[in-house]
Amino acid sequence: MEENKKRFNWSIVAIIALACLMILCLVKISDLSNQISNLQNTIANYQNKINYLHNDINSIYDNVDEKLKKEASLLSSVDYSLGELNAETHTVPVTLKVVPKSLTDDMQLSVKVGSETVALERNGNEFIATVAVNMFIDYDEYPMLSIVSGETTKTEKLEDVDVSILFARYLPYVYAHLETSDILKNGKLTIDGNLMFDEKPVAENSNVTITKIELVTVKNEQEIDRKDITSNITNQSYHVPVNVSYDAKYGDKFCIYILAEDSLGYTHKTLAYFWNDLDEHTHSAIPDIDGSVEIYDKNGNLLIGDY
Repeated sequence: MEENKKRFNWSIVAIIALACLMILCLVKISDLSNQISNLQNTIANYQNKINYLHNDINSIYDNVDEKLKKEASLLSSVDYSLGELNAETHTVPVTLKVVPKSLTDDMQLSVKVGSETVALERNGNEFIATVAVNMFIDYDEYPMLSIVSGETTKTEKLEDVDVSILFARYLPYVYAHLETSDILKNGKLTIDGNLMFDEKPVAENSNVTITKIELVTVKNEQEIDRKDITSNITNQSYHVPVNVSYDAKYGDKFCIYILAEDSLGYTHKTLAYFWNDLDEHTHSAIPDIDGSVEIYDKNGNLLIGDY
């Protein structure tokens, strides 16, 4: 009996010891968790300070670069303005005004944009020219200024005169997307969905608007269906149900386009839907079409873009 009592007492002691050890471990874990949390906060604070320093350094570099550009520039001032679009020639008149840092009596200036070169007329210290710039000139195109004085010719790219993709400033921007469920069954591709169309206003606040909208279906590079859906437009955007069915088999390629004609006669083509399943388990990748657009003139000539 005495022996059992001693064994029982040792069991109680062991349990109490284990309980105390567990409490100590929990306290230690809690303390370590707090230390880790504080360390993470400290690291986050240091990271924020490092980011601030990087931003400050980048700002300093930008300011230095800007000052170096101004010091290296041949000009003391550059100014430009855009005129009204000429839809027949697809050009925008850009009036350029520059003042060279140093002047000579025989100084002559000219500016080249794309393939167009125009001489600047002198008016006191200022040189002025208006050049017709193609509205569909690509990105990162800047006028190149030439300064001739005596037998010396110097050139400078006018990076402050942004004349790239001028059509985005003068013409509406159209976007279309067909949210759909499609199924190929018994030789028929059924497309059931909701077409979303948006017409963004032009940046230069011109009065160019979309006047006609067509839904065009192309199968294996051949047009098979065309519908005029102009009447569905409301306040520059609309959603319209689309439910169509076409003869099809796996491997066929279907594209549904929006053709939006504006009041100047330009046609904006944007891809709204694509299907090219190879079999019931293999789906072709959908082309990256976000923001893609082709623009044609009234004679059907492609001016920009290529799907």
